[in-house]
Amino acid sequence: MDVLADVLRGLHLRTKVYGRLEMRAPWGMRVEKPGLALFYAVSRGSCLLDVDGARIPLSGGDFVFLLGRSTHVLRDAPETQPLPVAEIYAIRGGRCGGLVHHGGAGAPTTLVSGCFLFEGTSLDPLIASLPPLIHVKGDGGIAARWLESTLQFAASEMEAELPGYETVASRLSEVLFVQALRTHVASLPDAQASWLRALTDAQIGVVLQRLHEHPEKPWTVESLAHLASMSRSVFAARFKAVVGEGPLTYLTRWRMHRATQLMAGGTASTSAIAQAVGYETDSAFVKAFKRHLGETPGAFRRRLKEREGDAVPAAGPR
Repeated sequence: MDVLADVLRGLHLRTKVYGRLEMRAPWGMRVEKPGLALFYAVSRGSCLLDVDGARIPLSGGDFVFLLGRSTHVLRDAPETQPLPVAEIYAIRGGRCGGLVHHGGAGAPTTLVSGCFLFEGTSLDPLIASLPPLIHVKGDGGIAARWLESTLQFAASEMEAELPGYETVASRLSEVLFVQALRTHVASLPDAQASWLRALTDAQIGVVLQRLHEHPEKPWTVESLAHLASMSRSVFAARFKAVVGEGPLTYLTRWRMHRATQLMAGGTASTSAIAQAVGYETDSAFVKAFKRHLGETPGAFRRRLKEREGDAVPAAGPR
């Protein structure tokens, strides 16, 4: 099993591309507390990103993922006063997608921007492991060149606006996200605990794979250590150092996350779901569920039903 793919499926990752932005200096764009995970990819030129008190130079081939909800500014130079993003998109009547022109007559910069929509994030190990900002630099290396070629393809789709271009651009953006995750993992210090890094660990990665394949099994630290070909004590210490939490703590959180997926995706009874995620009794399952989700399985189901039929919140520029 591809553990990352399994987790991404559970997140129901969706992408909305806001458009291809053709900016010419002087230009500046201010985004107020977006409330969404945003991305910006620079396919030509350069600019500055100001976020959370930091100033980050961006250049062609760079990809930036912003998980946080902080107000941020993109502009050509420090002295340029930014406009609200809604004013910049007003030329398209506030509509997302396609090509947007803004700025003066100076040096050009081309951006592709959009958002990632996640569902079921409260117990998801990927979301918990992501920093507020990921910056993938397009300054060399095979991964960076591959990222840049995907970015150029996405930019071309946004400019052409041929039938189906929004779908193509969205799929390409999902590819950009996965590639950004890979590059981010490669840049992490060896001593830094990270679920993403754990996926590439020869021994711990095997254990995560088995836990995701069979969360219903009566796993113990001993049985997991055997899978990793390690002693119990060495395995427990290694797992916590790499993943950031103990193996049974991780297993319980994954079981609860999997349980929420089963509730959202079908009509299985609470007893059936409890058994599917490794609980012999309903009472033990309900107790664990409430401890991690803050409500009983029944209350969680009722809340899901109340949301059925609701439209996905608009994710356009604001």
